[in-house]
Amino acid sequence: MRFLVPLILLVSACSSSDATVVAQASPVDTEPITISMSLYVIDDSAADSPLSSQRQLTELEEIAARMNDIWGEAGVELAVETVARIEAPAAVLTDLAAGTTSSFLDAAVGGGIDVPGPATINGFYVRRIGTANGMTPFGTRVFFVADEPTVNDERVSSHEVGHILGLHHALDDSGRLMFSGTNGTALVDAEITTARYAATGILDGLR
Repeated sequence: MRFLVPLILLVSACSSSDATVVAQASPVDTEPITISMSLYVIDDSAADSPLSSQRQLTELEEIAARMNDIWGEAGVELAVETVARIEAPAAVLTDLAAGTTSSFLDAAVGGGIDVPGPATINGFYVRRIGTANGMTPFGTRVFFVADEPTVNDERVSSHEVGHILGLHHALDDSGRLMFSGTNGTALVDAEITTARYAATGILDGLR
């Protein structure tokens, strides 16, 4: 689990003033920036539990492919390293169902939950995640997605990756990826620049 620690705990080193400067720049057409991603289905360690995700691993593979369709607009490629089922205690899944992620993150870092093959970005698919479609704990490279979101799976997953790559919610255009609660997937030039900047910083160990 030593490899998961920096992925979960690393906080962005970019200041708010830096983000402002980046957002004003124009995106540059360059080679794709490739960042690794692993996806996991979370089951209860007890058999036949209603807390276990109902997803299949093939669904996650399909979601990842459609996420790359969305992020391809920004020249960001999400290279899948691992797709696997993992088990978590019922108490942890109960916390997740209430929208609390800390007990899961603590157990994953501490070795109480085996997370094989973690990548730079790690997505976890769970039966319920509070009242939200998805969630990205602040300052992490981890996102969670509920089994039955109100928007397309690839859209909510890509939205959460957007937060990991430094993007904030859009408030005035439902066609945008970062607008909450819709199936919009558009990225404006400033968001593309910021996401590429953040992805490069992560790969260079600066974020």
